[in-house]
Amino acid sequence: MLVEKLVMLSSANIYGPDPDNSHFLSEDAPLLGAEAFPNIRDLVAVDRIVQSFFYRQPEVETVMLRPVHIVGPRVKNAPSNYLRLERPWVCMGFDPMIQLIHEEDVVRALVLAMRPGVKGVFNVVGGGEAPLSRILELLGRRPVSMPDFVIRAALDRAFRLRATNFPAPELRHIQYNCVVDGSQARRVLGFEPQYGLVETIRSVLGHNE
Repeated sequence: MLVEKLVMLSSANIYGPDPDNSHFLSEDAPLLGAEAFPNIRDLVAVDRIVQSFFYRQPEVETVMLRPVHIVGPRVKNAPSNYLRLERPWVCMGFDPMIQLIHEEDVVRALVLAMRPGVKGVFNVVGGGEAPLSRILELLGRRPVSMPDFVIRAALDRAFRLRATNFPAPELRHIQYNCVVDGSQARRVLGFEPQYGLVETIRSVLGHNE
C-alpha cells in the first residue's frame, strides 16, 4: 500500500546561526546548522533524506515544515527554558534578531500541511522578530552579560558534569542571526500565526496572554 502523505516536522535551526547569514533565509538556503553544532547533524541528515524522497517519489504528497524556535506554556525545549531563566546569560557585544513561534501555531501549520494536494518545504514563522534584548525586557529578565569565551568555558564544564542541558555550541543562537522567510507557507499553506510576537514571548511564563 502506497503512503499518500508524508509530513515531517523539521526545524529552522538546521540553517544555523551564523555571522554571514542574510536576513530572511529562504527554503533553498544551505543547511549549515551541523557545522558548528554536531548534535543537530541527525536532524540535517533526515531533512535531506526527506527532500530527496520528495523528488524521487513525486506521487507522494511530502511536506516538510521548518518552524523557528517553538515556545509556549507546555514546551520544555532549550529556547523556552532559556527564556524562563531569571538571570539568563547573554554574550557581551551581541544582540541577534530572534524569531519565535507559539506551540499552538505550529499545530495549526501541521493541520494545514495535512490538506490534500499540499506538498513542499516550508519555513514556518511566528508573529515577527525582535532583538534578544527586547525579548528579555518584555519578560522582565535581568540578563548577565559576559564575554562569550567565559560563558563557553563555563557551559563546557557544566555540561560535562551534567549540571546544565545547554551545550556550549547553542551559544551561537544568542550571538548570530538565523532569521527565515515564511512567505511560502503563507502563500501555499495559507498559514498565518494566530499569536502575536508579544503573546508568544509571554507564553513561556506558563499562560497565554
